Amino acid sequence: MDKYVLIRKATTLEEWLSQFLLAVIVLLVFVAAFTRYIGMPINWSVDIAQALFVWVIFLGANQAWRSARHIGIDLLVKRFAPQTQSRIQLVLYAVIAVFLVSLIVSGIHITIVNAGRILQDIPISYSYVTAAVPVGSFLMLLTTGKKVVSLLAPKPDKDSTC
Repeated sequence: MDKYVLIRKATTLEEWLSQFLLAVIVLLVFVAAFTRYIGMPINWSVDIAQALFVWVIFLGANQAWRSARHIGIDLLVKRFAPQTQSRIQLVLYAVIAVFLVSLIVSGIHITIVNAGRILQDIPISYSYVTAAVPVGSFLMLLTTGKKVVSLLAPKPDKDSTC
């Protein structure tokens, strides 16, 4: 059995969920615009769309991080030797991991604080929205850990004859 099957399934679920939520957001905004046009606005649909957008942002950020699609400036780093580049990358991953841990801790605190707050006039706890911060940051922390493991994994020699 493939040892990475669970990771691939979780990745597929994350991608499917973000696409589904984005489709729901588009539908909610369309319905809100249409009902406002005909004179019977549904105010809650925009509020729900904004709440779902927070989740799409954090899920999408992890997907972009996993596939190295964030903006990176490597003009200076590319001038160093490969071993030095790896060390710099490792330091950057450590800084990112520290930042993500701080987001997780702060996000958990904010989620707990907002447990009693409701989402506009909708009887849904605002903590469901703020929970996207620690959940998304945790997913990005896992991705960072995977990147560190890949960076530290021994590379096959080009000169080997196996």
